[in-house]
Amino acid sequence: MQSLHRKWQILIAVALGTVVVPINAGIVNVSLPSITESFNVTVATSEWVITSYLILMLSLVLFFGRVGDSKGHERLYLVGLACFLFSSILCSLSPSISFLIIFRALQGIAAAMMISVSMGIVKKSFPTEELGKSLGIYAVAIAAGLALGPAIGGLIDYFGGWRTIFLINIPLCALSLSLCYFILNRNKGESAKLDLGGTIFQFICIFLVVYGLNHVQKSGIDLMALIMGIAAFAMFLLFIWNERSVKNPLLNLSLFKKIKFTAFNIALFLNYLCMYMVFFIMPFYLQKVLHLNSSVTGLVLTAAPLIMMFLAPMSGYLSDKFGSRYLAFAGSLISAIALFSMTQLTIFSNFGDVIWRFGLLGVGAAFFQAPNNRAIMANAPDEQPGMVSSIIVTMRNLGMVFAVSIAGLLLYTTIAPSTLQSPVLFNLAAYDFTTGMHRVVMLGGIISIIMALLSLAGLKKEKLDLNYIKNKVDNLVSD
Repeated sequence: MQSLHRKWQILIAVALGTVVVPINAGIVNVSLPSITESFNVTVATSEWVITSYLILMLSLVLFFGRVGDSKGHERLYLVGLACFLFSSILCSLSPSISFLIIFRALQGIAAAMMISVSMGIVKKSFPTEELGKSLGIYAVAIAAGLALGPAIGGLIDYFGGWRTIFLINIPLCALSLSLCYFILNRNKGESAKLDLGGTIFQFICIFLVVYGLNHVQKSGIDLMALIMGIAAFAMFLLFIWNERSVKNPLLNLSLFKKIKFTAFNIALFLNYLCMYMVFFIMPFYLQKVLHLNSSVTGLVLTAAPLIMMFLAPMSGYLSDKFGSRYLAFAGSLISAIALFSMTQLTIFSNFGDVIWRFGLLGVGAAFFQAPNNRAIMANAPDEQPGMVSSIIVTMRNLGMVFAVSIAGLLLYTTIAPSTLQSPVLFNLAAYDFTTGMHRVVMLGGIISIIMALLSLAGLKKEKLDLNYIKNKVDNLVSD
């Protein structure tokens, strides 16, 4: 048991370091137009600056979770922090887009080391009766990172250029590394066999799918795209076979035999798919079509995460009182309304037209995500909380990875890559871009409706007890 002050020191030190992971998931979005222009490349190429980070983090989070069990969570976290700091310096010094993509991939590996064990470190540091409070504070740190990323990126890019956005990681990582070095007990974990086969199959499958989508953006559906699609499907089948065969799999497939568990996980994936498609395409719309600067763009992109940060604790509290299903259903519908409303944005829209729609999207996400995550945990075995937490992280990052590729693919159906390389767009080019954006948000709205339907999975097997809900409301009012 940790001492009274030590446990809070650990929480602060770990949260301070871990916050750079969500910050760097969003900080580049605002600067992507600047990076595209700086290196004179297409959007399909520059989007790999985002995708390489997310792919590596997604592919290795389960693997490093097992490494942490074997080598020690605290040891792995410290190595991840040091690697993240070093890779951030390399990103800021990148001489070409290829080097920037490689260094961002290194950042993704470091992020996977940190995010896979950080929650476990917090759990070990607090007694059971304070676990909810500590994990709640940890969750606020993650939400704050998502909220601050676009704003910080926009301001720094506006005043110092895109290379300086990576330097924000240096003081945060250095401070957290110093604190963790002196505070954390670097104990070795229990010996655990690593599922290298599953890790390799998972990585190749995800890489082939995303690279294939990127190839289709550039060249359309051709023989190479079909070959990559077949190869990705083969890797997926090999991954399933491997997970069924090995003694200690990366992913326990038996968890997905429960309909509700599977449905809520798919809904979580779709939610992040919708959100990140919008976060990817909006900086281009705001800067190239509406001609707003990067600092204003960052402010707009901050609206949704900020609202999520403040409303998520309330939605979590309400889900404890009334259950998760109907809150997740309502959140999905609010998200759908927000996304469909974005089809009304034009080349003549202004700052206010965009920001209230982003705020509404944040309300929908807040009322969906916390209840949905609670439902996933509630429908999983008590003896596998670590595995379930890793699945949640994987679904979240998987949605982000596919969002970038799908949004780029839809955008290229209306505007040529060469046209999109212009610093600003006017007249017909701006109209063509806006049409592509409308297709992206329309798809997001349809997906949100699918999320709402998934929230009702297994409902016919349950008895809808309106008196139960009425009694809960009466008790809440009386309290």
